Amino acid sequence: MSDRPTPVGRIEIPLVNPNEPEVQVIGVAVEPYSRIAKGEVVCTVETSKATVDVESEHEGWVGEVLIAVDQRAAAGDLVCEVFTERPQPGELAAAEAPVVGPPPGVRLTRKAERLALEEGVDLSTLPTGRFLTEGDIEALIGRGREAREIPPEIRERVSERSAVVFGAGGLAKSLVDLMRERGDVEPLCVVNDRPDRISDVLGVPVLGGREYLTPLRELGVRYAVNAVGAVRRIADRISIFELLEVEGFEQPVLVDPAAYVAPSATLSEGAQVFAGAAVCSAAAIGRGVIVNTNAVVSHDCVIGDFSHLAPGAILAGEVSVGRASLIGMGATAVVYLNIGSSVIVGNGAVLNEDVPDGTIVHAGGVWPRP
Repeated sequence: MSDRPTPVGRIEIPLVNPNEPEVQVIGVAVEPYSRIAKGEVVCTVETSKATVDVESEHEGWVGEVLIAVDQRAAAGDLVCEVFTERPQPGELAAAEAPVVGPPPGVRLTRKAERLALEEGVDLSTLPTGRFLTEGDIEALIGRGREAREIPPEIRERVSERSAVVFGAGGLAKSLVDLMRERGDVEPLCVVNDRPDRISDVLGVPVLGGREYLTPLRELGVRYAVNAVGAVRRIADRISIFELLEVEGFEQPVLVDPAAYVAPSATLSEGAQVFAGAAVCSAAAIGRGVIVNTNAVVSHDCVIGDFSHLAPGAILAGEVSVGRASLIGMGATAVVYLNIGSSVIVGNGAVLNEDVPDGTIVHAGGVWPRP
């Protein structure tokens, strides 16, 4: 409409965590067409790691409010526009839907779009149907690179214990420390799809992107360690696990010396158990599972492939967890529960009954809801 008032600003869903482009809306603090002050809370959103108040950067009048409590939203989605004068409902018929990146159908975070443009990626070639993060663009860039010659100082250090670490974030640091403490697997180099960011991880050189995997395997590197945590985007961790598998690497089970694993417990390929964790009698841990710091997997529990027990999570006896689920920090589950696949359990949640596939249990919540 030509007479639609001009907004002074937009309020959008922020990217709270690069690994989690989607959030859960747990509170909406403004009404449509109400007065708003700069710094006033507009809504509250939640990821698996944080709860964030979204504040207005503008003073004025709120237009249409395009989100609601319990709704899922993605980084960049429009919450509302702010106007200098109080708008009338009929004037805002042309208010925008959630933001989409160019071209139509391709949705990116701002950082992802910036990186794509910096690297000369043709945006029209990007996949549609999901929100693309910086990590997605990094992976695309990595696939297009050619490996240079592996430096002599790395070639000379290759041994039967050598491992390439895929990923250069916080999980990579934890795994490098863990391997050095164990001593049976040695971090040789890091592969990261955006190698220009950093030169090393705790002194382990960043060689380049995934283009180096084949040359490293041909050089005789036996092991690869998946250091892509990808909370809420477990699909990223799975894709890296499968890539390393296709490249012919063994993905070792890694258990911190300060963790406890019962003799009768079983850990599958690529499982990672961190300091202070306990995997108790007859528990079965699937492929690529992360049992994080101080998490407890009690007797006879079964954890499906690629699931992640965050720090301090506690599962009582005979609990089963499906594939690719996240049990948040400090969450607890009573005995005999079945927790489905692709479940997200928020931090501090208490589970008292079975949780169906795909369920999201809010942080601090109780399941089933009272």
